[in-house]
Amino acid sequence: MSKSLAAAVLFGAVTATSAVFAQGMSFDVVDSDRDGFVSFDEVTAVMPDVTEDAFKAADANQDNLLDPAEFSAVQP
Repeated sequence: MSKSLAAAVLFGAVTATSAVFAQGMSFDVVDSDRDGFVSFDEVTAVMPDVTEDAFKAADANQDNLLDPAEFSAVQP
C-alpha cells in the first residue's frame, strides 16, 4: 500500500471515529469506575452507537482502554 493511500485510510478512520464519538460526553461522565480509563463497555453504556471498530480506532496504544488523551482526541 502506498504511503498516500495509507494516510488517506488512516485519516478516514479517524474522521469516522470522531463522528461516532461526537456526542460531546466528558471523560469523567464516561469513566464510571473512576479508574482513569474508559473501556468499551463504559463507552457504550452512555454512547450506544459507538462500534467496537470505532473504539479500536480511537485506542492509539491498543490496550483496549481509552486514556483521557485518546478520548479527547476523538471529541469535537
